[in-house]
Amino acid sequence: MPRIEAPTVAEHRERRRDALVTVAAEVMREQGATGVTMANVAQRAGISRSAVYEYYSSAADLIADVIVDELAEWADHLQQSTQACSDPHERIEAWVRAGLEYITDGRHGLVRAAGEATLPPVRKAQVAAMHRDLAAPIVTALQELQVAGAHRYASYAWGVMEAASRHIESGRSANDEVDAAVAFILAGIDLA
Repeated sequence: MPRIEAPTVAEHRERRRDALVTVAAEVMREQGATGVTMANVAQRAGISRSAVYEYYSSAADLIADVIVDELAEWADHLQQSTQACSDPHERIEAWVRAGLEYITDGRHGLVRAAGEATLPPVRKAQVAAMHRDLAAPIVTALQELQVAGAHRYASYAWGVMEAASRHIESGRSANDEVDAAVAFILAGIDLA
């Protein structure tokens, strides 16, 4: 019988699951999603491949958990960055700056690396819903400003942030791109 390394079986399983997700994230950072195989993760985690299958039915399911964990962390970062702002315009600016900070400092790399993975349909829907939830702080701010079509404008803002992140990744000044994205988004909102 395997040795339980926690006070309860449930805690042991949660720790093992966390360790597998951590190992899979390391592999994704190094090799992309294609490097995440059950055998590769098992070897790095120091357990048998069949033990990995006790937690995940496939590498795609494991990759989905890596993405879910990363998106939850990103959502927390955005929420914390905006919660102290009472003015909706300030909250939008804080959201844009925090979102671009997260993208440009490399933390978004796991989500980007996972783009090449084919997730199970249920997990793909879960990831898509979590990705949409990243915009919750800006949607709320837009609604407070009584912008008709707040979700649409939030998706436009997201597009501007993606363009700014591509510019930064191509070598342009991060500060200039962040400032330009903030100015563009706020000007667009004021015209809405």
